Amino acid sequence: MSEREFLAYCQSQVSGDLTEEDLVTMLTAWGSIKYSQGHAQAMEEIRDGQSATDQS
Repeated sequence: MSEREFLAYCQSQVSGDLTEEDLVTMLTAWGSIKYSQGHAQAMEEIRDGQSATDQS
């Protein structure tokens, strides 16, 4: 999901116009989601690298 898709999804969840506070909240949530995904991917890569080292 892209940032634009996420914002479109969020906008569909509220009625009326989005306020600046709404946008800040949504972008903060998006940043948290992407950080978590990046962290999980990094941990997986570390585990995969250790597994390859352990098998040698």
